[in-house]
Amino acid sequence: MIRTTKTLFAAMLMSSAAIAALAAQQQAAPNEQAKEEILAFQTKDEKSGTPANGRKTFEDRCAVCHRFGAIGKDVGPDLTTIASRFKRRDVLESILWPSKVISDQYQPEVFELSDGKVVSGLIVRENATAVLVRTPENPDKPTVVTKAQIANRGPSTVSMMPEALYEKLSPAELSDLLAFVLAPPPDKEAQAQGSGLRAQGSRKVLPPEVR
Repeated sequence: MIRTTKTLFAAMLMSSAAIAALAAQQQAAPNEQAKEEILAFQTKDEKSGTPANGRKTFEDRCAVCHRFGAIGKDVGPDLTTIASRFKRRDVLESILWPSKVISDQYQPEVFELSDGKVVSGLIVRENATAVLVRTPENPDKPTVVTKAQIANRGPSTVSMMPEALYEKLSPAELSDLLAFVLAPPPDKEAQAQGSGLRAQGSRKVLPPEVR
């Protein structure tokens, strides 16, 4: 009883920030264990998964930011030649721990604004008065941040790639996705037929603040 009372009293003295940090630390252990189990399971067989099935998962989950051959967008790293540079384990680790290694080319920046809001993302363009920021919430429509709004700014240690993407996929879906991106990419020429007219009208117009 005395030990319990001391524990409760010590907890009362902790700041809210310390309590939040402790809670996050306690939750991290099971998550890390789950990731390690997924890593071990998915790397037992380097050839597991069906590329044809993985294409739909890629289009639904990844194509909004990544290009792979004829499909996807150029927000994050281009995965077209990923099979020639990385192994299955490497690709899986980047899905499970997206913030572990962030390329300088895709280093997000965090902007703390004078009204208390926070904007985080990749800088598309910057001039003397404003910054155009591509955010993970809406990568197709970059946010204009005027420099008069910025109270503080600096590099982010958190990748734009969703941290818990793997939680939304079944083991079979994850296996198929890995098989798809490690297989030959979809043919650009085949997909390009009939898209020429659309491409001509797809040029994006930058906001006047950052032209």
